[in-house]
Amino acid sequence: MSGRLEGARIVVTGASRGLGRALAEAFGAEGARLVVTATAPDRAAGTVSRLREAGAEAHALALDLADPASVDAAAREALAVLGRVDVLVNNASLLGPRAPLADYPADLWDAVMAVNLTGTLALTRALLPGVAHGGAIINVSSGAAGRPGWGAYGVSKLALDGATAMLRDELADRAIRCVAVNPGGLRTSMRAAAYPDEDPATVPHPSSVVEPFLAIAEGLDPGARIDAPRWSRP
Repeated sequence: MSGRLEGARIVVTGASRGLGRALAEAFGAEGARLVVTATAPDRAAGTVSRLREAGAEAHALALDLADPASVDAAAREALAVLGRVDVLVNNASLLGPRAPLADYPADLWDAVMAVNLTGTLALTRALLPGVAHGGAIINVSSGAAGRPGWGAYGVSKLALDGATAMLRDELADRAIRCVAVNPGGLRTSMRAAAYPDEDPATVPHPSSVVEPFLAIAEGLDPGARIDAPRWSRP
């Protein structure tokens, strides 16, 4: 029996662990061909190994979203490997310190924004010529978008939500579905860094929120932004 995404060509950034890895494994299990990225290819080796053991076609490549040359090289390689992109999942991001905007260190602000916003949009722009008509761009947002005390991370996710809505309108003639997905609190290293006193066992595993991502990749258009923990398929 064919999977829901049989033959789909998907790029997932930040796929060495956490949500990115869970999404890559879910896509692979449904028959997708995958390019997965990490800051160095060996960091994604475990993900690729698991995908290939499960019978999926997967390729790892290096991507440093803060480095424009790395972004351009990764986009070229992804298109060379896949030929086209049916789904792009912009998952990779930096947390940075949780601090009020008035006290936020300028150098760390630049570092977080370079990855979470500027680099993410640069990768999207570089891949767009190869994104299929009717494809999907899924940007991983956060419940911290615009939340006081979350500094550059909160601002970057709020801006990414806005950029997603803009891209949705700007790419409407190509029927590209642009969706920001807030996955909610998950058992990841980023969550642990944000909430060091929290018991990880009380937080859902990333695999618990893959279904809305699968549905969007399959062809569903839920609108410009959804909250995965509250999502239900129409």
